[in-house]
Amino acid sequence: MLQLSGIVGGNAPIRLGPKQRRDLQTIVIDVPNGKKLILKRLNFLLSNDAFVFIVEALPGTGVFRAKGGSGDLRPNKVLFNNKTGDTVRIFLNIAVLNSAKNTRNLDPQSTWLLKLARCSIK
Repeated sequence: MLQLSGIVGGNAPIRLGPKQRRDLQTIVIDVPNGKKLILKRLNFLLSNDAFVFIVEALPGTGVFRAKGGSGDLRPNKVLFNNKTGDTVRIFLNIAVLNSAKNTRNLDPQSTWLLKLARCSIK
């Protein structure tokens, strides 16, 4: 089991215009051959319900989006499935999207906690 937490931080809110996206955190994770990376749990609190929390595995197509500005979710979402024959290094990216039609502020106190697992492909 892997755990990732983060906070926006800083000393001023981040202004996000309509449909504007902001990458907040990126880490590197190695996924061995025959394993998949699964988002088991997501707990997040953003400063506004208009924000969409995004977890994505790059390169790849694994994306999980959570609307509503906050939640304690158990998505069990496969973000990456490694059938390449080698270990693959992926970038796990955390981002926020303003889904509103006007500018919103993302507070420095906005936080997240992810629990991930590397499990065998069955």
